[in-house]
Amino acid sequence: MPSFLNNFASYIRGIFYGIRHIPHFRLSYLRKVFSLMGKREKITASLLLMVALVNLFLSIRSFYRAHTVLAPSYGGVYVEGEVGQPGYINPLLATSQTDLSLEKLVYSGLYKFDGNGQLVPDLADGQPAVSDDQKQYVINLKHNVKWHNDRPFTADDVVFTIQALQNPNYKSPLRPLWMSTTVEKLNDYQIKFSTKDISGPFLYNLTLPILPKSVWENVNPQVFLTSINNLQAVGTGPFTIKEIKKQESGKVDQIALDSFANYYGGKPKIDSIIIKFYDSSDDLLNALHSKEVEGLGFTSSDSTLHIDASGDVQITTIPLPQYQVLFYNLNNKILSDVAVRQALSQAVNRQGILDSIFKDTAQMPGAPFTFTPSHVPGDTIAFNMQAAGATLDAAGWKVDPTTGIRTKKNVQFQITLATNDSLINSKTAQAIVDSWKNLNIKVNLTVLPTQTLTDNYIRPRKFDTLVFPIKLGADPDPFIFWHSSQAKDPGLNLTGFADSNADKLINQARSSTNQQTRENFYEQFAQLLNQKMPALFLNQSQYQYAIDKGVQNVSLNTLYDPSDRFYDSTNWFIQEKRVWK
Repeated sequence: MPSFLNNFASYIRGIFYGIRHIPHFRLSYLRKVFSLMGKREKITASLLLMVALVNLFLSIRSFYRAHTVLAPSYGGVYVEGEVGQPGYINPLLATSQTDLSLEKLVYSGLYKFDGNGQLVPDLADGQPAVSDDQKQYVINLKHNVKWHNDRPFTADDVVFTIQALQNPNYKSPLRPLWMSTTVEKLNDYQIKFSTKDISGPFLYNLTLPILPKSVWENVNPQVFLTSINNLQAVGTGPFTIKEIKKQESGKVDQIALDSFANYYGGKPKIDSIIIKFYDSSDDLLNALHSKEVEGLGFTSSDSTLHIDASGDVQITTIPLPQYQVLFYNLNNKILSDVAVRQALSQAVNRQGILDSIFKDTAQMPGAPFTFTPSHVPGDTIAFNMQAAGATLDAAGWKVDPTTGIRTKKNVQFQITLATNDSLINSKTAQAIVDSWKNLNIKVNLTVLPTQTLTDNYIRPRKFDTLVFPIKLGADPDPFIFWHSSQAKDPGLNLTGFADSNADKLINQARSSTNQQTRENFYEQFAQLLNQKMPALFLNQSQYQYAIDKGVQNVSLNTLYDPSDRFYDSTNWFIQEKRVWK
């Protein structure tokens, strides 16, 4: 027992000792004295006694508060809202933001990202041992990890997950990321991954949450997508699914998750997290204002929501490696000239678009090819209509005094800008079209449903210019977006950009596991991309997370995906208690 407790206990014992040893003290004496008092004296004595008791209480309370502090305690319920419906709380199938968020609460991966965006062990016991040829990774697993059904987690679960993912019958969209990787069980708590080639991005694949073999091994791959286990998920994560509330139509209203007492990282402080589902962003915002939910999150690509901080709500804004991009189709004869692309880029008022459309939900684009969502400017293109016009003049596109349209060798400057029917994208595209018309060029705007745009324009590359979002992720590997081998569907090099130096830099970065080496190659690649100007990064998404101030210890500095916001949910707390210093 601390010395101050001994002192306090001695103090209390001394009081009672003194009372017990007052010579000839009898309680009857006090009663007799009290009976001899007049009414005024009795009132005075009673008041003095009350004052003494209050002073004693205040002294004890003051002593207690001086020698204790508030500390997180167990208990409480946190309610968060999401737009959409859960479909696959399954790491092999999850693609929607709703599913990915639930997945992070229920499952664990071998590694995860901490609040600073660093890769740290989760189910793995330490960092992997990498072979000299950088193609083999031996990973030790934590012991005494339990699934929510109380079965032990072992290497068998890891092997099952990877092999199921690689099996085309399971129809996992993540399959292409793992096709050049093999997994081998060395013992119950040790596994080995082998890659066909040296792969810089491979370590980031190891954040994949692991499935329980005991739950899924007897589920036929043909019914994998329709299994009830996709909602009634069993994981090793900090929260277990307790209840799924549905309407008669089958629509899910909410999912309640309880803290997992046997979680290897320690039982979460919050007893329960309830996720409620809404049809629209407006419905979700109304739910926050009416206190139906205590938290929500969104990105600029999700909606035009704007949340004002109030006394009850704390808002955290974090840049994401997600961008709205203006793509130029280099197969278009007019756009094949880099000077034309530069002029069109100079005529885009990116800051004006941010101010009028995005407000505080996006920022000027940071350097995209870095290992953290950066605030460092990604290019030096400045809005300047006069310079844009001069650049077109120098490129031979002169204004025809008869038509008022720029012409070169009897060909009018005429292009189309395409985008989807997202409110954010369509508004941005309209702002760009309005600005380009001031250059004396003909511009048509095409706005289509996303699937129609994808099937009829993006995949066959039948567009002139395109406004569309891209999402990079934790590893900024630009291969799928900018390597010449990805210029045709299903690759995502939408512009047809082909440059041998760019390909070389991308390949060199991918074939190293040294992050600094890779960053250096990416910096060179970014400089080359800015010179060639196959696209203009319009803005960078920000994730805005609004959460009631009663939920404490929510610390978010870096996110690669909004679902990673739950990385430290075990340490969030609502309840507090006083503990001795």
